Amino acid sequence: MKSKKDNPKNQSLSGDTFLTFLFHKAQRIDWLIITGICLLAYIVLKICYPYAAVMGDSAAYVKSAMENTFIYLRPFGYSYLLQRIYAVSPSIHAVFIIQLLFYYISTASFAFTIKYFFPPNNKVVWYTLLVFLVFSPSAFFLTNSLMSDAPFSVLIYCMLTTFIFIVKKKSWIAAIAFCLFLYFSLHVRYSAMIFPIIFIPLLLMFRDKIYWITIILVLLLTFVFYNQIKGYMKETTGLNQFSTGFDGWQLANNAMHILPYIDLPPQLIEDPQMKDLHEFSMRYTDKIVEATNNGSKVTANFLWDKEFPLKIYILTAYSVLDQPYGQLFIQFGSTLFNKYGQYLILHYPIEFMRYYYLPNMVNMFYVTHTGIMKKYTPIEANEIIQWYHLENKNVSCRYDLYGSFLTKSISLSGILVWIIVAGVSVYAIINRRRITFDREEKVVFWGLFAFGAIFYASTIFASPIELRYWLPMKAIQFSYVYILLNKLIPHKLNKPS
Repeated sequence: MKSKKDNPKNQSLSGDTFLTFLFHKAQRIDWLIITGICLLAYIVLKICYPYAAVMGDSAAYVKSAMENTFIYLRPFGYSYLLQRIYAVSPSIHAVFIIQLLFYYISTASFAFTIKYFFPPNNKVVWYTLLVFLVFSPSAFFLTNSLMSDAPFSVLIYCMLTTFIFIVKKKSWIAAIAFCLFLYFSLHVRYSAMIFPIIFIPLLLMFRDKIYWITIILVLLLTFVFYNQIKGYMKETTGLNQFSTGFDGWQLANNAMHILPYIDLPPQLIEDPQMKDLHEFSMRYTDKIVEATNNGSKVTANFLWDKEFPLKIYILTAYSVLDQPYGQLFIQFGSTLFNKYGQYLILHYPIEFMRYYYLPNMVNMFYVTHTGIMKKYTPIEANEIIQWYHLENKNVSCRYDLYGSFLTKSISLSGILVWIIVAGVSVYAIINRRRITFDREEKVVFWGLFAFGAIFYASTIFASPIELRYWLPMKAIQFSYVYILLNKLIPHKLNKPS
């Protein structure tokens, strides 16, 4: 197979600057596809859902934005975005427009970056996969919601785009933009703390100055973020720590799935607090079996539901101890619950794999937790109604398209996508000798693959999977399938008879 450098068609495309490339007439169909899909999505969703979708977290985001205060459960980044949108327009409809615009720009940027550095050899493959990337019912619904999922995905798309430019062009502008996108992502979701762990080893594969400086900036900004959160925590709760406690709650929730299937007498636990918590939690094994359908599914109920031991335990402590609930939430989560979750997972790794990780991994292929998309919830939170000057009686939807049938279709389509990914992978392995990468292409391809794999693995470990958590991975699936097919199909077509 000829390399990209030997292909005159590829030379002419990559000879343009990226800005020139974007507005070349060869990209007209691409722009029509991207713009047409996003515009159609806006019209359909606006007809069906005149007002943004919400869930419990939405009121907290808006309250934080209204009062300009840090809320210990989550970083301030999304509330800050809501403030900036509100400064442009106090209408709730502006949230949908601006979030959809961000999605449009980030998706187009990523798609054209892939096309620029991996010029398509087959138009059918390119346009089919471009439609797959842009047409995301989950993304469109989430852009019309008061949730951080869509902006977080936008930042990931932008990070991946600028990462490719750093590798392929050694662009200082891309390096600075990459660091800023990463920094913003940290302020939107704490789960972004894994991003430096993913990208730094990839950047260490090169020895040029731009990579070393980018790594230093990433570490510096991560350190700044860490200290900012510690400062906010100290200011709002009086606790001098980075952990908000939510990680410990989540860890205990996940580990609690194994309680009905282990034999751990409380007297074997040396820590008196953990011993007390374990003895208390073991009283609820029958309810845990019921909630997990006899160990076949995972749930976040142990984190939120007042009928399960974690909530009952802390509410009991709240009634006895003279401390604000928020402080207790953080203290229990960052100490006792965190230690208890770690203890169970480290002492019973096989059971944890069997009763939490594997059932949750199945959700990667067929997502059963549809979350906010399951059913439209009318806006009733006073904070949202007050800030956006809404009349409660009018805040609903005309037709719950997603709750009616589309959410189920999205879950089922995920199976088809993974079948295609698996089929392309097998085909690529069989024909691996035909695939040629230069050094930078190899780093880009395997860098995107590594990002997707680690993001998947960490998300599966961190929390029960919902549709909204998988949104950023469309970019990985798109680029993985496209790059491999783009390398393989020309050989198939040009093979002598």
